[in-house]
Amino acid sequence: MSFSDNFIKRPVLTTVCSILIVLVGVIAIPTLPIANLPNIANPLIQVSAVYGGANAEVTEQAVTNPLEQQINGVPGMSYITSNSDMLGNSTVSVYFDQTTDIDIDQVNVQNRVSLAMPQLPEQVSATGVSVEQSTPSILLAYEVGSTEGQFDAGYLNGLIYDQLYYPLSRINGVATVTVYGGANPAFWLFVDPDKLAANGLTSEDVMSAVQAQNSIAVGGLVGGPPAAGNQAYTYPILVENNGNLTSIDDFNNLILNRSETGNLLKLSDVGEVRYGTNTYSVQAIDKNNHPSLTIGVFQTPSSNALDVSDAVVKQMAQFASTAPTGVTVNQIYDIGEFIEASVDGVIDALGLAIVLVLIILFVFLQNWRATLVPSLAIPISLVGAFAFLKAFGFSINQLTLLGLVLATGLVVDDAIVVIEAVSSNIEKGMKPREAALECMGELFGALLATALVLMAVFVPVAFYPGGIGIIYQQFALTIAFSIAISAFNALTFSPMLSGLILPKEKPNEPRGFSWIVIGVIVGLAFGHFSADSFGSWTYILGLVVGALAGANLVVIFRVFNAGFARLQAFYAKLLALLIKARLLILAGLAAGIALTVFAFSSLPTAFIPDEDQGYGLGIYQLQNGASLNETKEFASAIAKVLGEEPELENAAIISGSGFNGSSPDQGLFFFGLKPLSERKKASQSAEAIIQSLNEKLVELSDGMAVAIGPPAVPGFSPQGGFYFQFNDLSNGAYTFNQLSDMAGELIKEANASGDFQKVYSQFNPSSPAVGLSINRDLMGALNIDYQEAMDTIAALSGSNYTGLTYEAGEVRNIYTQGAPDQRETIEDVLGYYVRSRDGELVQVSQFATADLSSAPPTINHYNLSRSVLIQGGPAAGKSSGQALSSIQKLFQSLNFNNIDYAFTGLAALQLSAGSASLLVFGLGVLIVYLVLSAQYESYVTPVIILATVPLAMLGALTFLAIRSIDLNIYAQVGLVTLIGLAAKNGILIVEVAEQKLKQGINATDAVVASAESRLRPILMTAIAALAGFLPLVVANGAGANSQQSLGTVIFGGLVVATVLSLGVVPPFYVVVKNLEDRLFGSERPTTDQASTDLPTEA
Repeated sequence: MSFSDNFIKRPVLTTVCSILIVLVGVIAIPTLPIANLPNIANPLIQVSAVYGGANAEVTEQAVTNPLEQQINGVPGMSYITSNSDMLGNSTVSVYFDQTTDIDIDQVNVQNRVSLAMPQLPEQVSATGVSVEQSTPSILLAYEVGSTEGQFDAGYLNGLIYDQLYYPLSRINGVATVTVYGGANPAFWLFVDPDKLAANGLTSEDVMSAVQAQNSIAVGGLVGGPPAAGNQAYTYPILVENNGNLTSIDDFNNLILNRSETGNLLKLSDVGEVRYGTNTYSVQAIDKNNHPSLTIGVFQTPSSNALDVSDAVVKQMAQFASTAPTGVTVNQIYDIGEFIEASVDGVIDALGLAIVLVLIILFVFLQNWRATLVPSLAIPISLVGAFAFLKAFGFSINQLTLLGLVLATGLVVDDAIVVIEAVSSNIEKGMKPREAALECMGELFGALLATALVLMAVFVPVAFYPGGIGIIYQQFALTIAFSIAISAFNALTFSPMLSGLILPKEKPNEPRGFSWIVIGVIVGLAFGHFSADSFGSWTYILGLVVGALAGANLVVIFRVFNAGFARLQAFYAKLLALLIKARLLILAGLAAGIALTVFAFSSLPTAFIPDEDQGYGLGIYQLQNGASLNETKEFASAIAKVLGEEPELENAAIISGSGFNGSSPDQGLFFFGLKPLSERKKASQSAEAIIQSLNEKLVELSDGMAVAIGPPAVPGFSPQGGFYFQFNDLSNGAYTFNQLSDMAGELIKEANASGDFQKVYSQFNPSSPAVGLSINRDLMGALNIDYQEAMDTIAALSGSNYTGLTYEAGEVRNIYTQGAPDQRETIEDVLGYYVRSRDGELVQVSQFATADLSSAPPTINHYNLSRSVLIQGGPAAGKSSGQALSSIQKLFQSLNFNNIDYAFTGLAALQLSAGSASLLVFGLGVLIVYLVLSAQYESYVTPVIILATVPLAMLGALTFLAIRSIDLNIYAQVGLVTLIGLAAKNGILIVEVAEQKLKQGINATDAVVASAESRLRPILMTAIAALAGFLPLVVANGAGANSQQSLGTVIFGGLVVATVLSLGVVPPFYVVVKNLEDRLFGSERPTTDQASTDLPTEA
């Protein structure tokens, strides 16, 4: 009695098992998170601090270095980068291994930062050092402006911080909300150095007065405990002026000094108080050149992008509904929309695959009852797989859904084999249940072997580490889950249902109006699942073709049967010729394997294909020392270029900020495109639009501007392309200019190579600066304290954090700075006064001189060494793998001393994969071979089954080359899947041949009989699978490049594998078996004793 007998005899038990599988899957579906891809980026903890008034070098030495040195080596750290800029901003980014817990990472980094705090300047400690979970990619970007530019940035900033900033920050999953062009409100005390000096004061006196008089006053309690025994009431004492300075008037009335005559010197006598923002270093405009602010929302690494996106969109809609008339709120882009569209696209592909598979099954089986058996295997297997996704912590993403699309063509295979065998037994006169019981005894081994082979190929990927492993695992295990359920279904539900519903006699021909209705329904389903990708005309096509097909099923079946009969006759003759020429076939097989190796080495490699995500971004930079006003003018020219692009909806151009540090001479921009459904032409693709923009931007003469696509995978970097760290290992021996010159040499060679679209760096080693030379001898003679003098100069020329206060219930920082018109030139600075230890005011020019100098506005580090960040992307027709290889070769050819390099971001993960695909492929073949060896108790028979695997690979790689698709991660996953698919057909032939061999039939007759009998199920399963894969091959819309990569490999490889399994496996089987007999001896009849007239050469 076989395993299936009890299930065939107990249909209620069997249906309950299947219903439970579906039910558990249905329960799991709504609980699964939805994402574009699983989180494969390195967890990122970002440490940020501000040293007001410090330049990049001072910030590097005083803030960044102490932080880096303490954080370096924190458990689980992968690498560390940082940037220090001329505005005193220090940002240290700590990247961790994928396997770490980001909450623990944050705690560990926070502990290390605490150790560094005593080493930091007092001002930095006072303003605080933030340690946050972060990601370098912006999830959503919005532009807040006005219809005619009637509202300035200050008004918009107040509106955002009053009504929007804090609600957005509270959303679960939001890591950071950045307002480009705006900042938290603050009080600025602009003092006149000359007026201060005339009254015997310095900026230090102003700051001391603020700190002394800006404090909360506590009134205490009347009748508070312990109180007298007869105390009746207890109530607080309210101080009407609580001590905090909370308005411009409060600050203006701040008392600085009292003269001998009793006159009070107030702050308004020596300066001006303004209510502004924490920083004025960034300004933004929209594509119409109107003042605006840009809101960038960053998500936490562990959050769900769609959930965060939905919450942010609702909050922005609420803000827009209550905003004053004339205020505009425009979405620039939302990655959540792309994720939703790409997931919907895969779901449509899944639906279309199911429709096509059902059509193929019905055409082959020509019996709705027989078609129902394998058709029910699809929902049982696919829906049941969701329960496994939940159990393993997977999400509904492109990888898992693509796995289900491929599984659609696979899960029906076993059921087809069962229905074919049961139908064959019924034709021999058996009753349906008897036929089912009889065939399952024969099919159990083949079904089990096929399932084990298809699942075994994915065993190695389950143990592959890191981000690459996550990609392989989520895709491969989803297929494995579906196949496991399918195998159980084929051994239980399918034979039971076949025994119940298959008719004893041949069914009536499908005629009548009902079949036309069914045809129309199927046609409309086809139109529904293909309309988003190919247009609404597919509804009409499906309706017409479905109606015609339903009305002419009898004719279609007759034509198909006649054609298939001719194919069977042709195959029988061809098979005889192929076995006769088996040595020639063997030589062709060897040549094919050699070509496969060559194809693997010659096909361009990539990682994850770039997709049209509906937006782009870019950077711009002016000449050395450009002011923010000059940068704003250049931004206006960029706005004009963006505004003239017809496919562009919204844009934001931000001056003074960058993706890698900030300085007045640089900026960045974002732009959102029209929906993909409105951009069907090739010239309307994001790639074409970005190329067109760059052709116009390069004509701008005052600076450099580059438009760039987004990263293929969020979480690795803010921009697409590669990140190449050019690292100085000289320990400071190289000057900034020398480091820049060497990096520039590499950039020049790269741009001349033709392998790159554009290679560039924003590193500027020598932005104009003023060198202030301090004569310490003179300072000593004048009895001046060095630190106090420097603090005074820094406060007046830069700014100095003076404390905090409260306004409208919110914390507001206070800054002291010289009046704008008295810090325009170096002469203004030399004219400042500082106080000596004797209490005398001394002009700076008495102990300092100034001359022109230079300094980098931004300094980058990689693993604590200074570095130059070089960015770029592959040229048209080149893959990312070719670009990475090319720049590495160029670097090595230049033979730099004490210079190293490293890739960060997605390029680092791509390189870490290395030969992962070959390793996974090799292990997959090995595991399949071992499983088959155990199944057939032979180390030779599996070689026959796997003979077509290399040629299937060749077919897959050839199809990729024809379509100019790189060998990316999706294609590599497809190749792994193809191992099992290619072996499956060989199993169907070899399994029956082995059974006949055991019955005493010689190898030639056994394999010929097997191949001819298995032709129909092999073609049926292959064509059904190909129909399931076809939607991926012709995919269009969001995520189409990924779908096409996978679909092309599987489709092309399976076409070749099917043809070759029918043409190569039989002759190879004869060669191997005859050789086995001659080497080891056998009691089986030899080919010489066969009834066939085929020649006997081995």
